[in-house]
Amino acid sequence: MPPNTLALRLVAALAISLAPLCGSAIAQQAYPTGVVKIIVPYAAGGAVDPMARLMADRLSRALGQNFVVENRPGAGGNIGIEAAIRSAHDGYTLLATPAGIAINPALFAKVPYDLDRDLVPVGLVNRIPMVVLAAPSLGVKSLQELIARIKEKPGAVNYAISGNGTLDHLVCEHLRAVAGLDMVKVTYQGVPKGMTALLAGEVQMMVVAMNAALPYIQAGQVTALAVTSAERSSVAPGVPTMAEAGINNFVMYGWSMLFAPAGVPQDIVAKLNAEITKAVAQPELRKIIADLGGESPALGLPELKSFVHDNAALFAGIVRASGVKID
Repeated sequence: MPPNTLALRLVAALAISLAPLCGSAIAQQAYPTGVVKIIVPYAAGGAVDPMARLMADRLSRALGQNFVVENRPGAGGNIGIEAAIRSAHDGYTLLATPAGIAINPALFAKVPYDLDRDLVPVGLVNRIPMVVLAAPSLGVKSLQELIARIKEKPGAVNYAISGNGTLDHLVCEHLRAVAGLDMVKVTYQGVPKGMTALLAGEVQMMVVAMNAALPYIQAGQVTALAVTSAERSSVAPGVPTMAEAGINNFVMYGWSMLFAPAGVPQDIVAKLNAEITKAVAQPELRKIIADLGGESPALGLPELKSFVHDNAALFAGIVRASGVKID
């Protein structure tokens, strides 16, 4: 074989072998070339909606294309989640969701998705601790005093939840189980109604996300007994963690996260993760999140996957132990 022929064949073979890599690099560099839709599977004004809109604004600025939010509420978030996973797996439809996405598979008899198979986490926007609140009229100043009061008079303390199977409900069920408490559950439609009942003394205890509880804590209208974060909250540093309050291995967060349908090219997922990480590290955005009692740890893709998996396992264990179900 003539030397020049051999050289040409080697060059051709090398070009073929590098083509997928070049195509991937071009795709990442080009993405996005059009509008990117972010589905929020809840109504506008909910906890995750403002975070999704904030992130859409930052991604639009960073990537030079419009990221727009579309609210698709219904069935505890399952309608919007299904719409996202049925979309084209090209990175132009994303999903912004709270922790409910990791609760629903254990809570509902059937959900239209498998968290591991159908979705890929691409970025944590924020996570917010829950806080255990007591009505001042109850007269307790610590979590241990609350536990003692409940054990002294089983069934005499009422606690509010914002809905069956919500995160605050699961936190209460977990606390009931680990501390061996006999309390009476009272279900309200949403956090505001539950807080109104707590302030009125209709119930004596409630667990609420820090951002929702903070105004009442600062006004002295409720007694904050413990936060469910690993460390104390920067906006309520006087409130101990669950571990400091005597309950070990009790760390739970509410969170807002962006997902992509499984099958979106890995380079696009990596690009989105990098941009979200940059966005939440910006001082302006970090302050907005911190002022709401949240935090934005920088989590790479493997850490994100572990975070979601661990949360799903924790929630599933609580649901099984408590027997909470929604058909």
